Amino acid sequence: MVKCIPDKNKITKWLLLSLGIVVAFCVAIFIGKRNYIPSWVDWTEREVSFEHGKKGNEILRLTVGGKKFSVSDECGEILFETNIDIKVQDAIATDVDGDGLQDIIAVVWKRGLYGKHRPFWVTSDEKNYSQHVFIYGVSEDGEVSQKWFASETGILINRMKLMDKKPQIVMFEDIDGDCTLWQWESFGLKNIENKVKIVAFGDNLIHDAIIDAANKEHGRNYDFLYEPFLDDIRSADIAALNAETVLVDKESMVSGYPSFGSPVAVGEAIADAGFDIAVCANNHVLDKGIDALEYTRRFYEAKGIKCLGIQDRADTEKRPYEVIKRNGISFALFAYTYGTNAGDISDRYPNAVHYLPRNEEQEKELLEDLQKAREEVDIIIVFVHWGEEYELNASNEQMKMAALFAKGGADAIIGSHPHVMQEVEELDRPDGGKTVVYYSLGNFRADQGKDENTKTGGEAILTASHTFDGAGIVSFEIKKIDSYWMADNNSK
Repeated sequence: MVKCIPDKNKITKWLLLSLGIVVAFCVAIFIGKRNYIPSWVDWTEREVSFEHGKKGNEILRLTVGGKKFSVSDECGEILFETNIDIKVQDAIATDVDGDGLQDIIAVVWKRGLYGKHRPFWVTSDEKNYSQHVFIYGVSEDGEVSQKWFASETGILINRMKLMDKKPQIVMFEDIDGDCTLWQWESFGLKNIENKVKIVAFGDNLIHDAIIDAANKEHGRNYDFLYEPFLDDIRSADIAALNAETVLVDKESMVSGYPSFGSPVAVGEAIADAGFDIAVCANNHVLDKGIDALEYTRRFYEAKGIKCLGIQDRADTEKRPYEVIKRNGISFALFAYTYGTNAGDISDRYPNAVHYLPRNEEQEKELLEDLQKAREEVDIIIVFVHWGEEYELNASNEQMKMAALFAKGGADAIIGSHPHVMQEVEELDRPDGGKTVVYYSLGNFRADQGKDENTKTGGEAILTASHTFDGAGIVSFEIKKIDSYWMADNNSK
């Protein structure tokens, strides 16, 4: 029998031909994709009128659709229209640079990364489609001309809008749903900070042992208490603690448990550490009387620290919340306590201490305060002193009150008083949002030997951000900390 021997040359030729076909096919796909506008692009269609001119005495109309935009006058005469070289994904009108004249911000697709004048080190500009942001200026006479062009933004923009309260700030949402803010600076849009980091600590209890250590070992200075946490405090945009012991300006009034009065040096250390918020609605706030309450409030406010949950005895009007703003996001800050060790003083000084509601009428008032805050700010945070001491789980009363705050639209609730950590959960709100509840952060700085659990506390870490649907809490966590101050000394 004669065996057939394969022709190796023919096999090689067929293999090379097949490989060539595959390579050619891949190149064709690659080139096609480079010249293809992605299918996820949503081509906006809108028609809006805007006042124009520094006196706002002329009405122009911006029409977006058909992958272009045009500007026309009140009679319908087209003053400007984009050409076929660019494909307009979206366009909005605003006075982005604050010169009193309207501008048009457009997200467009065009071939090539650069315009007529590319950087000298770029020898050629590939003719694939890429996304850009164009800004057109509109003169007093209604003449439209391109004034700025971004070769690239570093993101793929899915949609855009103007900030409701700051129409000179533009929000871009990328294809992953992340949002960035952009503002005119010098000449062009610059990316600005969009997130706010919040950290909160629990009970700051200045016991006798801490006072003795400060006097004998630290020259009456209390900075040592907060040194282990300085990085977290100072890297945050907002840092808060439950300032459970009032400040006193007389040495004779300084004392620890059970009637706390902390030297002014404690307040100085809190301010020097970088805290922005001192929560003062708690059961010990009247340990040294109404004078110490007022002294504490005025001290913190003089240091630029928001002092929550207490007011002067002479205040005839209750201020249920304080407002703080960071990176374009506004926060309403509430603080309440279940009671005070010196008894209820609300009959005599109705606004001095912010107590939790005790009847339906007070609950209704609380909900009205929360609603008022919601109309003014972006995010509501409630600090509340509640629960049972040394209990590791939230009580039914805590959960009932948390549900009330959630009903009112609170974004976050941060609890204190049990001196031990309790659970963290999210509650559904009637408005469709979520309420993050830290039932208890436990101790922050203290010397309590009753329970080992009092030596471990929690640091609440929350991130707020602008989103396309409005600002909100986008992430939260809790980090365990060593709250027993002696542990800091023993570790050195």
